[in-house]
Amino acid sequence: MRAIKRSLWVFCGLLLTGGALAETTVEGVTVPATRTVDGTTVNLNGVGLRTATMLKIKVYVMPLYLETKSSDPAAIINSTGAARIELHMLRDVGADDMRKAWDEGFENNYTGSADLSAELQALKTATSDLGEGDLMAFDFSGTTVTASHNGEPTGTIEGAEFRKALLGVWLGKKPPNKGLQEGILGR
Repeated sequence: MRAIKRSLWVFCGLLLTGGALAETTVEGVTVPATRTVDGTTVNLNGVGLRTATMLKIKVYVMPLYLETKSSDPAAIINSTGAARIELHMLRDVGADDMRKAWDEGFENNYTGSADLSAELQALKTATSDLGEGDLMAFDFSGTTVTASHNGEPTGTIEGAEFRKALLGVWLGKKPPNKGLQEGILGR
């Protein structure tokens, strides 16, 4: 009986919030239910865990925030609505390793024909050494992507194709790991 009551309360809560996720904690990282991007409230879509190597080393917790919840990777990639991605670091990762990951992510997932070499270089310039507990974030507003490290802006990159390519790193056909993608899609 207690389980039924609890389920009803959860169901009522979801109805009242429109199905939005509440604040959640993954691997000791608490992520809020909403964020603000350029004056627009974005809602937690899902949270994933980036693991690396066959040993499944935990690298970062990644919440994805969107204006409208979606489990469709293509719709998210092609959207121009406000969005936010956060990388909550669970371990130290050097700038060179992150830059190599950007190269691999773009190579594995960008399907457009635009030359994004200048934008990719700007992303690499905006990337520094990340320590355990650091936060690297990307705010998407229209065709502008703003990168930040621990709340301090590190670069602004313009372009619809760059926006799609960066979102595609995690939402494309070859994400860093499938569990991460499934998590941020709320599956």
